[in-house]
Amino acid sequence: MIVMAAPTIPSESIAVIGGGSLRTGFRLAGLTHLHSAPTPAEAEAVLAQLMADPKIGIIIVEERLLESADWRLRKKIEAAAKPVVVAVPGRAGPLEQSESIAKLVKRALGFDLMKKGKSNGHAKNGNGTKS
Repeated sequence: MIVMAAPTIPSESIAVIGGGSLRTGFRLAGLTHLHSAPTPAEAEAVLAQLMADPKIGIIIVEERLLESADWRLRKKIEAAAKPVVVAVPGRAGPLEQSESIAKLVKRALGFDLMKKGKSNGHAKNGNGTKS
């Protein structure tokens, strides 16, 4: 009898950068990579460090901290497929120019999940014909 080892699945962590209430919420959800960043400069340093860490797959950052980051770091974030950086609103609410989750997923994956099953502007039903 030949016994084959189960394939190993790579494990990536989720990191959070933000204020106390954001970190507390994610701590309650079971996340452990929580980073405080009282100033935009500290947030930028932590974000750059996490971007370079191959163990991090997703970085959740308070959008006010991301908006004040250096333009070079923001360009690097936009160009990177991994880790995915997701901006979430802080206690003051969302900023007007923030990206939707759908746009972030499209940028990370290269295609729009919300438009699956559409061809030439017409939706297809389950048997492949247009409805």
